[in-house]
Amino acid sequence: MSFWIGVAMLAALALALLLLPLRRQWTAADSAAGTDDQLRRLAEFDAEVAAGDIDPAQAAAVRRELERAVVDALPAAASPTPAAGIDALLAACCCAVPALALALYWLLGNPAMAVYSAGHPERDWRQPETSVNYFLERIRARVAAVPDDLDAWAMLARSELQLGHNDAALAAAEQLNRLAPNQPDAMLLLTDALAMQGGAAEHGRARALVAQVLTLEPRNPAAIVMQGMFEQEDGNNSGALAAWQQALTLATEPGLRAEIKVLIAHAGGAVAAAQPRVQVHAVITLDPALAARVRPEDIVFVAARASAGPQVPLAVARHPVADLPLSITLDDSMAMVAGASLADVKEFYLIARISHTGVATASSGDLEGKSPPQAAADGAAITLTIDHVVP
Repeated sequence: MSFWIGVAMLAALALALLLLPLRRQWTAADSAAGTDDQLRRLAEFDAEVAAGDIDPAQAAAVRRELERAVVDALPAAASPTPAAGIDALLAACCCAVPALALALYWLLGNPAMAVYSAGHPERDWRQPETSVNYFLERIRARVAAVPDDLDAWAMLARSELQLGHNDAALAAAEQLNRLAPNQPDAMLLLTDALAMQGGAAEHGRARALVAQVLTLEPRNPAAIVMQGMFEQEDGNNSGALAAWQQALTLATEPGLRAEIKVLIAHAGGAVAAAQPRVQVHAVITLDPALAARVRPEDIVFVAARASAGPQVPLAVARHPVADLPLSITLDDSMAMVAGASLADVKEFYLIARISHTGVATASSGDLEGKSPPQAAADGAAITLTIDHVVP
C-alpha cells in the first residue's frame, strides 16, 4: 500500500509543477488581453474626436469613463484571479491524468513486479538472477494458491531443473505425476528430474517410466530419444542410433530435432535424409470462362499457407500455364522457411495464381483460386479451380 501512496504523491507533485505555471500564464494572458482591448477602444475614441465625429462637449466625460475601464482592466498587484473555467480545467487534469496513467500501467505494465521491487529494495533488476527469482517466486505462489494447476507445477519443475535445483525439481515433478498419473509429458518430466539425481534407484525408475510412456505412445519422439540414451549406456551403439534415427523422423519441434542430430553425430552415425511427413495431392484447373485471359507465357504458382498465423508459404510449386489442368504433390520438404512447413501446422489452404508478370506476388489482372481450409493430414487431396481475377 505504501508503494501506491508514494506513486500517487509523486504524480500529484509532477502535476503541480507542470500545471501551476500554466495557470499563472493563462491568468496573466487573459488580463493582458483585457487591458489591450480597453486601450484599443480608447485609441479609437481619440481618433473619432479628432475627426469631429463626437461632440467636444461630451468627449471629456466619455474619455474619463474609458480611462477608468483601462485602469480596471489592469491586473491587481496581488496574485491574479484566474479566468473563468481555468481552475475547473486544472482540477479535471489533476484527476484524469493520474487515473489514465494508472489504468494504462495496470493494463500494459506489471504491477506485481513493482510491488515486488518495493518489497525487496536489495534486489537489482540489472542482475539476471533478480528476474529469475521473481518469476520463480510467482510460480511457487501460484502452486501454493492453486494446488491442482498442472501447468504451474510443470513450469515449476522445468524452471527448477534448468536452475540446477534438482531436489526441488524432483518434488515438483512428483507432485505433477500425482495430479496427472499416466500422462506422458508429466512422466517424461519426472524422468528428467530422476536422471539428474544420479542414483541407481532413480535411474532404474527413469527407465521404467520411459518404457511406460512408449507403451502409451509408441511414437513419442522424446521417449524414443531417452530409450536411445539407455541403449547407448548399455553399450548398444547401433540400437541407440536406430532409436535416434526413428525419433528424427517423428520429431517436429526444431529444438528437439537439433538435439537428435547432435546425438547421432556424436555416436558416429549419419543423419538420414528427412522423409516428407505430410504430402498433399492437388489438381488445379482453370475456369473456362477465364481461358481467354490466359497467355502462353503466363506462369502458374501454387502455394500452401497456414489458415492462421503468418502467411509464409509452407510449400510452393511453379509450372507453365500450358501444364493446366495440373496434378501436383506438395510436401513439407518444399518449405520456404525453416520451421514453417506443412508438418508444422494443423490447418492450411491452397492458393493457385496465374501470373502475367512471372513473379509470385499477386498483381492486378492475375487469375486466382483459393481452396477452403484443409487439415494438414498426410495424403490429403484437394481440387482447386482458378475462378476469379485479382482486382
